[in-house]
Amino acid sequence: MRYIVTALWSALFGLLIGYLVGQMTSVAFNPALSALVTVIVGEAALIVVPALSKDKTESAK
Repeated sequence: MRYIVTALWSALFGLLIGYLVGQMTSVAFNPALSALVTVIVGEAALIVVPALSKDKTESAK
């Protein structure tokens, strides 16, 4: 369930950021690409960050 929620929020924030950056730089806004990239980054962060931030005492056991 948390992967789905993360994907939805990542897509929404990605669309918002993509639109704003597109308007400020006068570049055409591509919603599919913006959503896809941010969903991939969001899901990767959801998997990688907890794996990297484990307590050292847990890994020593």
